[in-house]
Amino acid sequence: DIWKRHRKLLNPAFSLPVIHGFLGVFNSQSRKLLDAIEPHAGKGLFDHRKYFNKNALETLCLGVFGIDAINDANAIQKYMETVVEMVRLIFAKTIKVWLQVEFIYKILGYRKMEDELLGTLKSMTNRVLQDKRAAKKDEGNNNVSETGLKYKPFLDLIMDLSQNGELSDKEIREETDTIIAAGSETTSNQLTFIMLLLGAHPEIQEKLYQEILDVLGKDKDVEKEDLNKLVYTNAVLTESLRFLPTVPCLFRTVDKDVKLKNYTMQAGSYCHTFPLTHNDSNWGPESDKFKPERWLNGEVKHNQEFAAFGLGRRRCIGKGYAMIVMKVVLAHFIRRYRIQADMSKLRVQYDFVLKPISGHEISIERRT
Repeated sequence: DIWKRHRKLLNPAFSLPVIHGFLGVFNSQSRKLLDAIEPHAGKGLFDHRKYFNKNALETLCLGVFGIDAINDANAIQKYMETVVEMVRLIFAKTIKVWLQVEFIYKILGYRKMEDELLGTLKSMTNRVLQDKRAAKKDEGNNNVSETGLKYKPFLDLIMDLSQNGELSDKEIREETDTIIAAGSETTSNQLTFIMLLLGAHPEIQEKLYQEILDVLGKDKDVEKEDLNKLVYTNAVLTESLRFLPTVPCLFRTVDKDVKLKNYTMQAGSYCHTFPLTHNDSNWGPESDKFKPERWLNGEVKHNQEFAAFGLGRRRCIGKGYAMIVMKVVLAHFIRRYRIQADMSKLRVQYDFVLKPISGHEISIERRT
């Protein structure tokens, strides 16, 4: 089917060697994030989520479109805002079944809104495609990060992979918009949750800080060789995705009858993964505890218990990107700041992704 064909074409663009090529961008964007929040150091509680949202979207657009495309700040800001609105509209249409009736969708003004949003996305992506095709004639590559490292954006890779016409311009545009939409709030919300969790668990935060200091020192950027050395960092990230996941629920269609202990799930029915998150039978009696060590001491029996990025062949294609970019941001952040937070007043909302709506503020202090 179409999904299989596209996935096969896109897999090389999300390989680890390609993502490692973005490390220069990830490091420079992480430093840019720290500079943006620096005025809040030692000044009490503040809402860090808006900084993570803006930075994550910028980083994603740099990775997808490239340096040249993002130089038009106003255009890229409009594009990012449009993506967020489009995601919200899709979610509203999903949970409000009456909006799936075209007449109602149109009379309430949603059809006009969707057409306008799609027009903005199409215009931006088409412009970038045209610019890149023109630039290819010069054989130049201006995608140089602030650290001086060259990288190839996802859009360039997708264009290269479809040189023989396997993907039309329309399909390239749709895949590009999907990548931005899928990654627009996921990494930023997860990083928001991670900072909150670390602020509420100072002993875990200090253990994490010591590992980052041991591996990277006081000011070194994260390099490819460092990623596998940040073992506890990876455990913290993974546990945060289990404990407070941005995508807490995935839906799947049962394609054949499945016999369980007390009943049978019939083919054609729907199931979701929400019960996996804090289920004692999967995680033991401390399933409601934030415990990164569970990923290091053998408590987790097999990876099928962890479904933050989905399971099977439809697993999120951006898993490698998300884990590495979060690891880089976390390393820079914790190395510079000590976080304090109180999770008792946290309120969240499930709006396509799980997002904090109140009680998520943190305070930061510069480490000496």
